[in-house]
Amino acid sequence: MRRAIFLSLFLAFAAGVARAGTPACDLTEADALRTARRWAALVGASDTAALENLLDSGYTHTHGTGLVETKKRFLGALRDGTRDYVRCKILDPKVTLLGRVAVVSGVLDLKVLARERIIQGTNRFMMVVARTDKGIQVAAYQATLLTRKE
Repeated sequence: MRRAIFLSLFLAFAAGVARAGTPACDLTEADALRTARRWAALVGASDTAALENLLDSGYTHTHGTGLVETKKRFLGALRDGTRDYVRCKILDPKVTLLGRVAVVSGVLDLKVLARERIIQGTNRFMMVVARTDKGIQVAAYQATLLTRKE
């Protein structure tokens, strides 16, 4: 008897989960692409106020040069003008969905003014986008330099 009741409860629960489909908290491809493109636009505009909300508190930015920065250091360089992204455009993006997390990859066309130098070219990049308690945020970015024109 207990077994029949347990089995009935389990089947009812499983049926409810199956009907629910994809949890509302999962990211969609559109969410991830919109977030990645917003990140590029905000970086290109040096909009540190908006980036403060878009970047997760544990955000890590790994440049194509190998420099690794925390959220605080990355935003600090934008705020004080040490680094100015003149052009920051995502090309050929691909999205891999993993529930509340997505990996966005592709090519980034950029032009950066950094310490009186102009760095421009393309990078292969990967970005981690996640649905957090604060909304959809970028958790990490990493680039590999493909070409450079100085």
